[in-house]
Amino acid sequence: MKSTKSMKKIIYSVFAIGITLSTFAQEAADKKVQAGLVGSFGMNFQKMGTKRILADGIGTDLTVGANAVFNFSETIGLCTGLEFDFETLNYKASDYEGKNSYYYYNDTEILSLTDAESDPNAKLFMLDTRQQKVVYLTVPTMLIFRTKFFGYMRYFGKFGLRNSFLLTSKINDDGYNFPIAQSFIETPVAGENLNMKAGGDMFFFKSAFGLCGGAEWNFSGSTSLVGEIGYYYGFTPLHTDKNTDKGNNFLLATDDNNGTGNDVRFNNKATQSQFMIKVSILF
Repeated sequence: MKSTKSMKKIIYSVFAIGITLSTFAQEAADKKVQAGLVGSFGMNFQKMGTKRILADGIGTDLTVGANAVFNFSETIGLCTGLEFDFETLNYKASDYEGKNSYYYYNDTEILSLTDAESDPNAKLFMLDTRQQKVVYLTVPTMLIFRTKFFGYMRYFGKFGLRNSFLLTSKINDDGYNFPIAQSFIETPVAGENLNMKAGGDMFFFKSAFGLCGGAEWNFSGSTSLVGEIGYYYGFTPLHTDKNTDKGNNFLLATDDNNGTGNDVRFNNKATQSQFMIKVSILF
């Protein structure tokens, strides 16, 4: 008898919880707009377009911002928002064709080769490794396709674009300084160039096509916790190709420019793909 009563209580409790969760889920399902905070961590993979600079391992991406989902129906919507991407890009110079790579600089500014020719204080730096800190403002525009709620859970897939606009870029280089301005004669000294700026190095816009999948947990009223995993394939260049004035505006060169005229002038060249894990709270 007692076991029967206990079983009835359990059934009633489960039934009551199911009704409550269904009510919550229906409240979230009926909303035309969901909006909230988002954060993600990602890994960056640079595909290089030059043999003179190589990718040096995997970079990182930390994203914070706000997203909104405009629901066309219970199962189809558009996800957009504003996100700030704090990225780290890792590079290293190669010895392609047996040549090192170098650049001119003055204080914290990396100079184009044209500007260096008219700057008597321009110093030489032979590049070894580079870590680039970049901040983007990103606007995602992705279609989202969802299942209906199963209790308090529903699942989704997304595809679309992440369009990003460059805000800041700082460069930390390891390599070798030449003590005398614009001279290869002195023995180079190992050193670092920190918080360097390179005007025109980064392309101001990048775009990537993404495919994502995840789940939404409607845990309270119309409030949901959302988790997703996505892969984004970048198809725009990360760096500019300042191929003007017969290449004199390039920022990098090989080390044959000491009177021989056989140097190769170039800019870094790469595209980017990302793997990202994202968590958001939508209201």
